Amino acid sequence: MKKLLSISMVLMTALFLSGCVKSELPSAGAAGSKSTGDVVLSMDEVADSIDIIFAMGNNARTMTYQQSTPLTLPDGKVVTQGELKPTWQYISSELGFAIQDKTVQDQKATEMVDISAATSFSQATIFGGNSIANDLMDYGAQGYFINLKDYMDLMPDVKAYLEANPNVAKAITAYDGGIYHLPYVAEIDNYARVYCARPSWVKLLLDGGSLEQETESLSVSYPGYWDRYDSNVIDLQNEAAAGGALDRDSALSVLKAYIAETHPGLEKPSDLYLGSSAVYDIDELIALWRVIKLSPNTLSKAVTGSVVPNAIISPYFVRKSDYRDDLLRMINYFDGETVHASDSYEARLYIDGKGDMSYSYADEDFLSKLEYVRDWYAEGLIHSEFADKSVKTEFRKTMYFSDDVPGQRQFGFMTFDWIASTTKGNDDVLVVLPPVTTISDAGINDFVHFVENSRVIKPDGWSISARASEGERNAAILLFNYMFTEAGNQVQNYSIPQIVEENEKFMGPDGTEYAKFKPWIFDAAGEYKSGDVSGFLRDFMGSHLPLGYQKEIGFELQYTSESGFESWDIYTQAGVITRSYNSEYPALVLMPPAISLNDQQVARIGRTAVSDQQVEKIFVYIVGGDTAVGGAAELRRLYEEAGIEDYIRVYKDAYDRMMADS
Repeated sequence: MKKLLSISMVLMTALFLSGCVKSELPSAGAAGSKSTGDVVLSMDEVADSIDIIFAMGNNARTMTYQQSTPLTLPDGKVVTQGELKPTWQYISSELGFAIQDKTVQDQKATEMVDISAATSFSQATIFGGNSIANDLMDYGAQGYFINLKDYMDLMPDVKAYLEANPNVAKAITAYDGGIYHLPYVAEIDNYARVYCARPSWVKLLLDGGSLEQETESLSVSYPGYWDRYDSNVIDLQNEAAAGGALDRDSALSVLKAYIAETHPGLEKPSDLYLGSSAVYDIDELIALWRVIKLSPNTLSKAVTGSVVPNAIISPYFVRKSDYRDDLLRMINYFDGETVHASDSYEARLYIDGKGDMSYSYADEDFLSKLEYVRDWYAEGLIHSEFADKSVKTEFRKTMYFSDDVPGQRQFGFMTFDWIASTTKGNDDVLVVLPPVTTISDAGINDFVHFVENSRVIKPDGWSISARASEGERNAAILLFNYMFTEAGNQVQNYSIPQIVEENEKFMGPDGTEYAKFKPWIFDAAGEYKSGDVSGFLRDFMGSHLPLGYQKEIGFELQYTSESGFESWDIYTQAGVITRSYNSEYPALVLMPPAISLNDQQVARIGRTAVSDQQVEKIFVYIVGGDTAVGGAAELRRLYEEAGIEDYIRVYKDAYDRMMADS
């Protein structure tokens, strides 16, 4: 965890023409002009106001304060609905020009782009939003946004950042070699979401706790995968299932005997799964899930103090159905099979160990592993509603955060989520290491811990309209550069100075110093956002919007609980391998957030039919809801009929060009 921004803005004072204001400029943007190609660079004029359209499809997450409840800041100032949020009021004051939020407050970014394109992006100076990097690059290459490469001398801090982070520069380079947007860059080189679970359940079941009588049984389906030892625990449990039906006592007896024989060096059986020395594989995890599923009386009593009649235990659940693809990440643990090559469910393209591009969801090896996931679901090991997108419940709240709610009868064991927020919501929740696996495609033949999800460059950001006047363009350049200065970076990460300690820093676990929040932020987040600091900063203060800046992890660490820090330690001590832009293993290099296509390539993609229709069939197959989807061969045929091979060829050509031109 390194602070990536250390370049300070050197300021100068200049008098501007009529209709402009006095402003602070980077030293590289001194008055005068020079030419870069056909572009004349001049900072003689800066507009006194610029319009910004930044769409998120969420009216709480724009630059304008949209809460019905006014917000009182530490200095007594009250922010009310319709005003700029505090972060943007402060930025406007610092830069010396007005910022007008012209966003349709609940408009989705893709809708905004389509509407704005009809008028050549003339309604504002800056356009941006989430998941629109491809649009910004495409329209930029067509001349609708300025090529930021031509203005780098006026953005010295942006220039220095891109030179120091060439992977970011590559990721935002359009098909013509231009850079037309600046991206939101998450806390790269850090773990993103990880596996979380209830350790107390593992200890209770495996280490000799008091168990209740159980009457549940399940029909075994999963056959097991690994052949690491003389015996496989899934084989043993399946053999113990009378008539194919496995009960808790049989499942638990087999698992404990297996651990004693196969892992004799453990101090206690639960150590197979818990702590930074855990060494379980996917079969050993499923064996544990079975015991958990079959123990509703024991585990509901452990949570509530008494047996909950008809309690439902979900060994694995996703945060909400929109995150259903997280279940597919478990396929990583069958020899490191690729699922997502970046922090996005859409990131299915990847470069394999031979340098060839593949599409994970269409890979025969990936599709064959879906049968195992289907088996888990059939055994009741996966929360029954995980794939139903019509269900809008946040399952994490139900499964983890509602233990004390009267009448609660649903409890979850394991999920995939953020450390800080998940461990903070329940004292009994801690991270667990991912199952060990080989990763043959990366040449890793030893069993290692691997989690595919790391923090990345996002397909979000903002661009400057080519229709802007010179003064508006200069103001936008000033704003873009400001976000990559120390001062601007702090404002985006921690918001206004009055909520940050002036002479005190927060020390991260690796010794890195960060700006330190005053207690006010935690009190306010508790009052206005149920303790969600990140959500409060976005929805109330206006920082953390996914525009062009480098996010750092210091803000997150400050609201991480003790169990959260323990969780970080578990992963760092174990040296969990993850994808990285600079991975030593070519097959584990992160993919860029967007790959820019030229007109001919867009036309070729348009002749394919690769879409979410095939993805939907995958989940129909998992839950067994459509007998017309017979298995891996049929799912592969759907992708072949959709033109997957041509789809991959188009993107491989575009990817190669992107890497060569950067």
